[in-house]
Amino acid sequence: MLQKINGIGFQSTLLRELGTVIHGFSNRSAGDMEHSGEHRYSFARKLGFKISPVLPEQVHDNRIQTVDRQSVGIVSGVDGLVSRDAPVAVVAADCVSVLLVDPVGHVCGAVHAGWKGTLGGVVGNAVQEMVRIGAIKRRIYAAIGPHIGACCYDVPEERMRAFTTRFGRDEKMAFSVGGIWHLDIGWANYRQLVDGGVPAGYIDAPPTCTSCQ
Repeated sequence: MLQKINGIGFQSTLLRELGTVIHGFSNRSAGDMEHSGEHRYSFARKLGFKISPVLPEQVHDNRIQTVDRQSVGIVSGVDGLVSRDAPVAVVAADCVSVLLVDPVGHVCGAVHAGWKGTLGGVVGNAVQEMVRIGAIKRRIYAAIGPHIGACCYDVPEERMRAFTTRFGRDEKMAFSVGGIWHLDIGWANYRQLVDGGVPAGYIDAPPTCTSCQ
């Protein structure tokens, strides 16, 4: 579930219950996060961060990179970041954002998953990179942020077929309404997390739609 925070965004109820994870999803009132470093810093500060998070360039691919406290700004050529000691974030409108954390291993991650990155397994790659630097899959929690819902995400048939080839036939993920195909890319990323070893009970995947909501 998503819980409102200070009129500037939301937090995952699941991650909030951990008590030690600083995180959040901004809303429009928090300002333009894509083009304004000042807005990003302001939002981060209101959440409790002392410095601005590091961001990936977000090129709609499936590459992940580990960063540390010496990293600043935007990391080129990747769509997700993981770290043991630096705050990380992504910018998204209709694409899926996924926040990941192993609170025991002190490893966190932030992933941008558009339809191309989802097909490429970007969130699964992030889980693997977290494990590489010390996380354990069964301890990883995940929060899937607001994104376009299947209700509004209509796609051409070839894109639907690409997803069914990748994930198998799944009527929750790809379905037709009046001859028009719809995709649930949030569900596709949820499936990747579970298939990648993240416990289903450790995944917060609230129903949202950045188009009609």
